[in-house]
Amino acid sequence: MGIERGIAIRYLRAKRRNSLLSLISVLAVGGVGLGVAALIVVLSVLAGFELNLFNKLLGLTAHVTIYRADEPMTDWPVLIEKIRAVPGVAKAVPFVNGQVMISATGGASGILLMGLDPVVARESGFFAQLHLSERSEENLVTQPMKSPWDIPPDEFGQPQVLEPDPLWQGVPLTDQGDDVGSAPRQRPLIIGRELSYILGVQPLSRVKLISPFGRVTPLGNRTPLNRVFTVAGTFQANYYDFDTKVAFTTIEEAQDLLGMNRDEISLIEIYVDDIYKAAEVKTAILRTLGDDSYWARDWMQMNMSLFSALKLEQTAMFVILTLIILVAAFNIASTLIMMVTEKTKDIAILKAMGATSGQVRRIFTIQGLIVGSIGTLGGLIFGILVCFLLKRYEFISLPPGIYLMSTLPVEMRPLQIAAITVVSLLISYLATLYPSRQAAKMDPVEALRYE
Repeated sequence: MGIERGIAIRYLRAKRRNSLLSLISVLAVGGVGLGVAALIVVLSVLAGFELNLFNKLLGLTAHVTIYRADEPMTDWPVLIEKIRAVPGVAKAVPFVNGQVMISATGGASGILLMGLDPVVARESGFFAQLHLSERSEENLVTQPMKSPWDIPPDEFGQPQVLEPDPLWQGVPLTDQGDDVGSAPRQRPLIIGRELSYILGVQPLSRVKLISPFGRVTPLGNRTPLNRVFTVAGTFQANYYDFDTKVAFTTIEEAQDLLGMNRDEISLIEIYVDDIYKAAEVKTAILRTLGDDSYWARDWMQMNMSLFSALKLEQTAMFVILTLIILVAAFNIASTLIMMVTEKTKDIAILKAMGATSGQVRRIFTIQGLIVGSIGTLGGLIFGILVCFLLKRYEFISLPPGIYLMSTLPVEMRPLQIAAITVVSLLISYLATLYPSRQAAKMDPVEALRYE
């Protein structure tokens, strides 16, 4: 194939009398390069969104959740021991949860209240991904709560205490639900930093939580409960919906507010060693419990619609942006057709000298592939460079309330880049088939008759 390649390169390097032909060649190279670069950048950004959401969701939600459909769990200590004995289970954490209303001077919002055991949560590493403010964990279990900021002593050398914001003036700490005459206590509550901005509160501020799950009265109905909590600290999960819609307290306080007994919990969150075997571990846990009243869901079931939508979006964008390369392929075909017309005499001479139809066909095929390869290589370099700059300098910011992240995420995947390269070269090759076949079919006698 040496002589065919040499002639193809000479045709590309030769000065052409037809400037339009040169312009079409440049447009073909630029079109292929632009399509490849666009595919790399867009698919890398979509992959970044997928990976970012994947990490956030798996960092903040359990791999497997065990619960009862219509009633709380009462025998949960025994259940946790059985679950921890199942192969593949890394940790199991009991939770009490329920929807409540939180209000402060800055406004009100509906949240999911999560009650947990601070000791178990610390041992299991649950707080590791939440980026808690200083002394948040400490304030869950100790009273009086301490400010996260160090305050210098007063002029007499006595330590100063940061007073909470003047919220709920006149409402005692021992509101309904406390025994008469008991010592005042602070109910701890850890909220998201974004929620604290919305409500206008800070650590040691007091907020009111209202729950519709009241206790049964002598008349047989339920009355809503409200409690005054003290903000023990804040967390920042960098996931906007989580930072604005979730709050943590102790199991005992959550049980009290949600009208549950002391031996009842809502669910057990389970973390496994291999997240891709969560479904198998879930099945093994249900088999171990041996009770049809227990239900279980794994992280793939809970987030299936989200990740399916992301996969569909990536496929759709790949198809749409591939059309750019197809347009450039038409330019390659146009260039070769015009060149076949221009090189009619040359093709006839080559055939008269003994060149076969296959050799002529390969000359123009190689020429089109060279144009496509140059465009593909240029697009690869440009696309990877843009992705690197986006990832390194993060100069495109996003509103976290809409996109759940503050900057444009980028994740370059070698398999995607390889697939884009193969598709681009394949389209470039297909664009050469018709022009090269027409050149190979040319009759040298007819071509030289009028020369």
